[in-house]
Amino acid sequence: MRIHEIMSSPAVTVAPQLPVKDAAAVLDTHGFTCLPVVTGDGRLVGVVGEKELVADRFPPDPRLPLAERVTRSPGRLVADVMDRDVLLAHPQESVADLLTVMRSAETRSLPVVEDDEVVGMVTYRDLVHALARDDALVEADVRRRLNLYGGVGRWMVSVRDGEVTLRDDRDDPVERTTAVRLAEAVIGVTGCQVVEATSSATWPG
Repeated sequence: MRIHEIMSSPAVTVAPQLPVKDAAAVLDTHGFTCLPVVTGDGRLVGVVGEKELVADRFPPDPRLPLAERVTRSPGRLVADVMDRDVLLAHPQESVADLLTVMRSAETRSLPVVEDDEVVGMVTYRDLVHALARDDALVEADVRRRLNLYGGVGRWMVSVRDGEVTLRDDRDDPVERTTAVRLAEAVIGVTGCQVVEATSSATWPG
């Protein structure tokens, strides 16, 4: 499964000169957690997310004496608060690699860039959306791909909780490897196994 199959596209971007208040409205309207910051010539210069937008924006504890309150200058424009150290994803990268990067960087979203153009955003929400895809739709997509590869009826397909089981009556390692890879490329698939056609004990349902 590739990033371009699950990412949110087209990308919703903001300019560095946009007021923080307006950027917060864009974020709130679209339900995103982070936005790419792009200049007028299309160059990505940073990202701005919930953390950057809300930092120092709310009144302090009302119990704090006025004399002890610190004067804050959180910045008025996106350029003042955005994160300039940006990790990027490419639309052809695998979702497995994406998860490794997101976990190690402790980030919830990444801009997707191709040929120096921001083409989308990918977030944990996109991954959850893929994971939640209905098993019937997943099964139909897997069967369609395998019918194109091996012919109609070549493989029997069953899906339960995203796990695909293929029943095969031929012992061809090359075909099985290809079939598993085709199945695993379908959105919503979490894993795939092949069982012998005679192995009814392990067949789902």
